Amino acid sequence: MPIIAEVKAIFKDTGAVLRFPNARNAFLIYWLLGAAALIYSVLFVGFVETALVAVISILLLPLVEFVVHRFVLHWLDLARNPITAKFWNRVHYAHHSQPSDPSVILAHPGSTVLLIGSICLLSWLIAGVTPLPIAGVYLLLFGFYEVVHFACHLPGELRSSYFARRRRIHALHHYMDDNKNFGITSSFADRLFGTHATDKSKLTRSPTVRNLGYTGDFAERYPYIERRVE
Repeated sequence: MPIIAEVKAIFKDTGAVLRFPNARNAFLIYWLLGAAALIYSVLFVGFVETALVAVISILLLPLVEFVVHRFVLHWLDLARNPITAKFWNRVHYAHHSQPSDPSVILAHPGSTVLLIGSICLLSWLIAGVTPLPIAGVYLLLFGFYEVVHFACHLPGELRSSYFARRRRIHALHHYMDDNKNFGITSSFADRLFGTHATDKSKLTRSPTVRNLGYTGDFAERYPYIERRVE
């Protein structure tokens, strides 16, 4: 598809996502806050540092997605404690149990604050980077992430080849193997770490693809989540 046509298709698919009030509200909040933080950063931190942080953050987004998705959202041990189990249920277990339920596609705002706050803190501790531009950039990036993720679960045909490709790949994660395709906006990290899959015929359906391992004796021992599937 020509670039101009693809860009138009992406805007149309984004419009389809934003017809859902919860997706529209989340997107607007992230982008308005992100834009405000970046404007403030340019004025008071400086254009060069803000631009440099933006470039590095964009390059690191695939790795951030991969690490958080694979090692936090799929961390079954979170279900061992009643407090963390409630958090885990809302941010990921419920979504895997009912992938098409629009009420659990978007991340919980609390998890977004925790994630971006953690990135800002680590960046400051490790590299001394001012948190403000990082917060601004990742709010914008997370708004983009949420649009892509929501589009992956939209019914019907998608016009954009980018969105359609991301949906095909993400569907394998939800319906075939939860140990594959952790990336949402790209497959860069999955290719890097050997978890990329595109061919359904080469996959065997994982027994944990809908319950993430919260089943059987484990679920009986830690009964803190209402099980939707086995």
